[in-house]
Amino acid sequence: MVFVIHSDDFKIDIKYPIKNTCMSISAKGFPTFYSNDGDYIFPINLWLNHLINIRRNKNINSNVRAIKRYWNFLEANNLQWNIFPHSKTLKPTYRFRNDDLLYSARNGDIQFSTASVYMLHVIKFYEWAMHEHLIELDPKSKPFEYEIINVNNNGALRHINRSFAVLSTDLRIRKPARNEDQSLNPLSEEELVAMATELSHFSEEFIIHQLLQIQSGLRVEEACTFPLNLVFRPSINKPRYEIEIGPHVGVATKLGKIRKIEISHSLLSRMYYYSISERRLRKEKKNNVIDNKNSPLLLNNLGKPFNTNNIQQHFRRLRINIRNNYNISFKHRTHDLRATYGTYRLASLLAHIEPADAMALIMGWMGHKDEKTTWKYIRYLNKEKIQQQAICMLDQIIEEALQS
Repeated sequence: MVFVIHSDDFKIDIKYPIKNTCMSISAKGFPTFYSNDGDYIFPINLWLNHLINIRRNKNINSNVRAIKRYWNFLEANNLQWNIFPHSKTLKPTYRFRNDDLLYSARNGDIQFSTASVYMLHVIKFYEWAMHEHLIELDPKSKPFEYEIINVNNNGALRHINRSFAVLSTDLRIRKPARNEDQSLNPLSEEELVAMATELSHFSEEFIIHQLLQIQSGLRVEEACTFPLNLVFRPSINKPRYEIEIGPHVGVATKLGKIRKIEISHSLLSRMYYYSISERRLRKEKKNNVIDNKNSPLLLNNLGKPFNTNNIQQHFRRLRINIRNNYNISFKHRTHDLRATYGTYRLASLLAHIEPADAMALIMGWMGHKDEKTTWKYIRYLNKEKIQQQAICMLDQIIEEALQS
């Protein structure tokens, strides 16, 4: 396993023999890779130095995560980063794509978009290495093949050119297309019970975040940025509350849209007691955010606002726990919690009010820009109802046949 140490800023001396002078230039520190034996991993560190001090990239966190995962894969499988057999199935780049990234994405451990980005960073690393002549290539021994693909033109001039050609590689990872039925993936009742049970073992911040998604339909970033000043002590007799969110109160809503959401009495009460807890106060003091008007409710251990990376790390652990302890295939994403809220809430509304009114309420609470998005929930519920009726009919037929 490789490990990373962030190096300090440093200076480089440059000599000018003609003038017999010497000057220093300052360079920024960068994440420095070492092997498990403590060896300095030269090609990676040279590339990261290039990104930081030559390309002047402001953020290389994704690059670091991608190359760390790749190098750990190489070490685990005794592969060399610069040796490419003639067969594609034996080359380290193709094995990393197929055996690690695609395998993990199909199992739900990472998103296909994440796998695609990681693969792109590895490709960029090799392109840089080839440019710097760090690897020797021949026509049959190279990390990947280039190919030209046609991409649909969705711009203003698509009526002139319907597509355009771009240069890509045969290592690219494409996100599988989903039809309308697949785009909604709410949790089943069994999965909800398993999730609720396992969720109780996590931090209070993560619990509140997940409840905001699954009980109020908030997106991941919206729940992360939910502000402290919108939390209050609920009255005893009111079961649900409507609260307005948007950029004006510090909530990072999609497209900056202002909307009202609903929060249950139990969730609001939990948020209130967390907001005045010693736990949150200690975290707040770490980052000196007491006087911030729109200070977020949820803080991590450093006293900083919860972010999507914190949530995804916790959710991966939650997903693994559910799979191990309940022996069910839990392949959900955090965004599926929002779909779960929309599906179950719409079903409860349809039992009491007209479909048009139920649609209007869900569309407003979830912030759907187009009613077509909300209609997907209606179609999903209708399909589930038909399937349940068909299953019941099938059970009845089999039962009668067995008894005859």
